[in-house]
Amino acid sequence: MDYSYQQTDLSRSILAGLFTGIIATVSNLIFIFIYVRITAVYTFNLMDGFTTIFGTVILLIVCGLFFYFFVHYLKRGINIYRVLVFLTTALILYVGWRFHPGYIPSDFRVLFMGTQLIIGGLAAFLIPYLFKHDSIIS
Repeated sequence: MDYSYQQTDLSRSILAGLFTGIIATVSNLIFIFIYVRITAVYTFNLMDGFTTIFGTVILLIVCGLFFYFFVHYLKRGINIYRVLVFLTTALILYVGWRFHPGYIPSDFRVLFMGTQLIIGGLAAFLIPYLFKHDSIIS
């Protein structure tokens, strides 16, 4: 029996988001582990393993869905998607940097911004790459 089938753009986008989410989760966990060991910032449990794992994967699956809509319905959708991901990442970093320093220690701010850079960078580059090269994810 032959179980092979042609993947649709939607399935390739979701799989690209899922695969990117797995890679970003591993990257974020490694970054958090190294950063916490170096700086000994243990004051916030907001960046625990559960939040990092499920938050990153779900966020990048949603990015894969958005990528599908941009590619499927817009001309030059990949470029527009990348610009919007860069702008969203920059906005998140700006808000994280400008948030009142009395509430959150600067070490945690750097930790948060590092994870967001990993997520934004992989969402902008790896999802389009995996979408075009679907032999990697199928």
